[in-house]
Amino acid sequence: MIVLDTDIFIDFLRGVDTAINFFKENNDKIAFSAITESELLSGEVCNNKNERSNLIHFLAQFNKIEVDNPLAQIAGDVRREFGLEVPDAIIAASAMIIDAQLVTRNTKHFENIKGLEVRKPY
Repeated sequence: MIVLDTDIFIDFLRGVDTAINFFKENNDKIAFSAITESELLSGEVCNNKNERSNLIHFLAQFNKIEVDNPLAQIAGDVRREFGLEVPDAIIAASAMIIDAQLVTRNTKHFENIKGLEVRKPY
């Protein structure tokens, strides 16, 4: 499994070729944090009910990592120890809790977190 940061989903939804290819090659391994769903749904495009519905259906094909109490505790520790914003700490903790690699274009945000493997997808 790999946990995708929100930026990778945004690239895909914007039609970035490298992101589209990445999704095709890794479709069966993709997971995402519930915070990513919140971030994506907060976009103005979701003012359109059809676009919002399409996004929810798109995300449904992947494994969503819910924010439960153990994950929230890890995220709190990550936020405190490494100075990340809470959403990024939750995304990092989502990868950590399932022992998955975090895939992001923003590797600088996450590269110093012990116990977290981070890589750029393209």
